[in-house]
Parts: sequence; C-alpha cells; structure tokens
Amino acid sequence: MIKPPFKLRKIALVVSVGAALFAVSALNDNATSSSWITKSYAAEGKGQKGGKGQKGKPTSQKGVRSGRKDIRDILAADEGDDSDRPPWAGVPGKEGKPGGGSSGSDRKKGVDYGDIWVILRNDLGEPVLDANGNIQPCLDPACTQYIQLTADGELPPEFADKVIEVDFGRLNIARSPDRVLTHALEEALSKLDGGVYGTTITLDPAGRLVVDGSTIDSPLENLALYAALLAAPVVNGVVTLSVTVDNEGGGTTVYSFSVPESDRLDLAASAFAAASDKTGSLTVDSIVGISNFMEVSDELASVVGSYTYDRVATYSGVQVWILKEVSPGVLVPTLVNVLDVVQFNTVPTIDGDTNGIDRFAQAADDALQVLEYVHDNAIDQ
Repeated sequence: MIKPPFKLRKIALVVSVGAALFAVSALNDNATSSSWITKSYAAEGKGQKGGKGQKGKPTSQKGVRSGRKDIRDILAADEGDDSDRPPWAGVPGKEGKPGGGSSGSDRKKGVDYGDIWVILRNDLGEPVLDANGNIQPCLDPACTQYIQLTADGELPPEFADKVIEVDFGRLNIARSPDRVLTHALEEALSKLDGGVYGTTITLDPAGRLVVDGSTIDSPLENLALYAALLAAPVVNGVVTLSVTVDNEGGGTTVYSFSVPESDRLDLAASAFAAASDKTGSLTVDSIVGISNFMEVSDELASVVGSYTYDRVATYSGVQVWILKEVSPGVLVPTLVNVLDVVQFNTVPTIDGDTNGIDRFAQAADDALQVLEYVHDNAIDQ
C-alpha cells in the first residue's frame, strides 16, 4: 500500500442554530480557539463508505472579479490575484518541503506528497481495492486500464514509468502549517460574518463568494472554506461555519456564515477551484488527494454520492465584460456569455451516471476554467 508522507489535518466544527460555534484547538500564532487536528494517514487504504448527500441544485450569479487585500502576518506572503503560487510554498520546511515536512512511518511508500498515483475509484471517490487490500494504479487518466501491486503492496518494476502521478500544483498549500490554514479560515469568516447568502453575499462568475463587491480570492482562504464546508454538520437544512477568536485585549469574537445545505457542494467545488492553479485542471484524484490530506475525504464521500451537476444550468445567463478587438488596434467593451467563450474540459465518468465524485470534479474543473478566463480577460464595468 502506498502511504503518503504527510500528516492530516481536520477541522472540528460545532454548529448551533443562530451563532454556531466553529471550534477547534489552537495551534496558531494568533491565540485562536480553532485548530486543525492532526494524525497520520495510510494513504488510500480501505475507505469507510458514507451515505448519500442531498442533491444540490446549482445556481450562479453575475459578478466581477475583484478582491481585497487584508491578509495579515501569516498570510502576508500569499500570492494574491495574479500569481499561481505563493512564494512561501517553495520554501523548505522539514526534509526540504514546505510546511511541517513528513513523519517517519508515513514515508514507507511514495517518497513525496506529489508521488500519489491516479488509482481506480468508486463513485464516492474511495479506492477500489484488489483481493490483497491494495490500491490499483491506473495507466490512463480515464482508468480504462489499471494494474495490481504485488501482494505486499509494491509497484511491479515494469510499470514504474507507466503509472500516473497526481499533479497538485498550488494545492500543495494544503501542507501549510496548522496556524496558516486556521488563520485563513478566520480571515474568510471575518469578511463573511453578518452577511446574508444570496443577498449581501453573492457569487462571481466562477462561483467565488463576493462580499461588499470584493471577491474572496485568496487560495488559502478558499481552501480553508472548502474543508470547513465539508466538515460542518447540518442543522435544519442549514450549514453554519463559525469560528471564535480570542481578542488581544481580552474577550472573544465570533465570526459565522451560513448557507443552505443544497448549495454546500456547489460552493465547495468553486472554493476548491479558487485554491488551485488558474492554468491547470482538476481531477477526481487531485480533489480526493487534497481531501485525504485535510482529512475531509470521509465527509466528502458521505455527501457526494447523489450530487448532480449541470454545466448549462449552472452557467446559463452568466456573463462577463471583456475587451473585444473589433478591428486592428480597436478594442470595445463587450458582454459575452461564459458558456460561449470558455473552453471546458471533460472529466472522465466513473460509472456513467449523472452523480457522484466525478460530477463534483467536473463542477470544480469548470469553475477553474471560468476563473482562468475571467482572470485573463474580464474587465470591470
């Protein structure tokens, strides 16, 4: 069995009606009452199959790409809008890797976080294991061909250059120290606090959250929101994210944000896209790999089984302003439909139906392609 060399982090969320507490212990530099709980993980072992989630009906709203820069201290090195990778993501930590490095026993198979393979999965994103309890690496992106490891979990030498490694790109920020991701969640919820989803809090064309005309575009904040959306329990059809922060002068401040349960996975897909490389693409394995690392893969599996996605329904009527060249050297502001101008990818289906992890991956990748187009072409109007 391949074991990735990293520790997993989990958001513990406590939800209540009204001002729910999103609580977690403090491993950050800002004396917060929230934390990421860490433990070792043997990558892609036998997953526990969760139940089916509620079918979400995607909705989209028009918006303009924008954002505010108020990341402090820990997040001062974040890349912002125009960079594909934060400078600190390449700064060595333990064992020459960003963040906390890896722990001893987790390095038995797969010597780096990037050395995670595309494998055969079911529609919940869980590994389909062979008779020996091992994962089955794919030889093509659609996994129409796959192989078995040896009985003791080793890769046969003749397939060493044929298996496909998952490219996480900027998503390696998930390896950031606990305090970084905790602080990112605090930053995001401090902006969303007091807002009403669908009224004062809207969506940009790529599905990112917009507050007071400013888009939450920080990859770190979006990655933290992705994990929080999956881990939050549901009370009366409402998902509430809440964090309690200790104030420097004493006392605490609670920031919270609520969304309908039916919109949770749509928002999670867009948040995952916003945390990714703008010029890349997303796959089932990249999403499940990061979810494993952040220890929300079980939560994802428990709700993604019945998730459905329709690109046309999601982006119908979504428009952006661009500068269109109508004659040599003459550019005219033009309103275009996203569905007409964005080049979308096709995520391979797993079982040929219209729901599950493959549809969630399609939603996330579509959001990423829209984000890239908006980033490269859209103008403010």
